[in-house]
Amino acid sequence: MFTMSDYQIVGLVFFLVISIILYMIWKTFRAAESHRYFPRIIRKISKHYMKNVVIPDAVEGSTFIDWLVLTPRGILIISQKPYKGMIFGAENISHWTQIVDRRSYNFDNPMRQLEIDIVTIKTLIPGIPVKGYVVFDKDSFFPKGKPKTVLTLNEIKQNISIFREGTISDELMDAWEKLRTVLKEREDSGQDYSVMNTSGNFS
Repeated sequence: MFTMSDYQIVGLVFFLVISIILYMIWKTFRAAESHRYFPRIIRKISKHYMKNVVIPDAVEGSTFIDWLVLTPRGILIISQKPYKGMIFGAENISHWTQIVDRRSYNFDNPMRQLEIDIVTIKTLIPGIPVKGYVVFDKDSFFPKGKPKTVLTLNEIKQNISIFREGTISDELMDAWEKLRTVLKEREDSGQDYSVMNTSGNFS
């Protein structure tokens, strides 16, 4: 027969289990929310975009780009990093550090890959302005500062009007169509190229 203390122990264990389950559900929801939120921001910047693009790089290999976006100022490359918590990094540091839930994780400096991506796109469409940003989760922050080409999701949201400012020229639109054609040709040739854009012509 259970005593009152036995009931209390069972109740405490039950409470702890439920709390852990609810916490894991909350974390999963937060992560999913961030992934859903990002495409909405991209669509507000421009209706012309490509997602999950694999393209040839400047050294006869291939490179993966999260987002390519056509803006009035040129082609915008966005490298999506769904990392939250404290982020420590600088332009000339090989490895950056994420601290979340009292644990630290190291990852490669994302700016180096971004530089490769920019060179790759410039090679495919010479003479067209290409700019890139590394964008971290909206729940990330940088206690010791960050490079200018690194933004949080909230920061890119606040600057949407800047990215949209102006009108897309015929030259830019032609370059965008040329880029899409190159990617389409790679897909038709049977190579592993994955592209999505709002026009829905290929995916």
